[in-house]
Amino acid sequence: MENNLFVAVMLGCGTNDLGVFFERLDRYEDTVFLHDEEFSYEKLIEETKFRAGNDYGLNDLMETLDYMAVDSALGQVTQSEKFDEFNDLVFENLRWSYNYSYIEFYFDDKEGLKKFDEWKEFSELLGL
Repeated sequence: MENNLFVAVMLGCGTNDLGVFFERLDRYEDTVFLHDEEFSYEKLIEETKFRAGNDYGLNDLMETLDYMAVDSALGQVTQSEKFDEFNDLVFENLRWSYNYSYIEFYFDDKEGLKKFDEWKEFSELLGL
């Protein structure tokens, strides 16, 4: 618990918020990152610093984690002829809503994405 408190202070959040982050990280490690040899904690930190700068907080870390999970899932799905269109639509519709313990990412046009063959496998990898 003392280590979590230290990290929470560094990220400007509470220990419960940090617990939500670790739960999501654990879930992704058991699903989408399970077969992703490129994922590492170091890469997560590097990507977060790249996206948010050196003065990042928990929301930045969560957004980067979700972004990396989406990117990893796209790399693992079986690709149909319309994969490029699906890939573009995923990133065009990807939105985040973070307020520490309330953490969510979603797609504006989820119904449009469901029309693609890739959606089922993609959504299962991400637990959607």
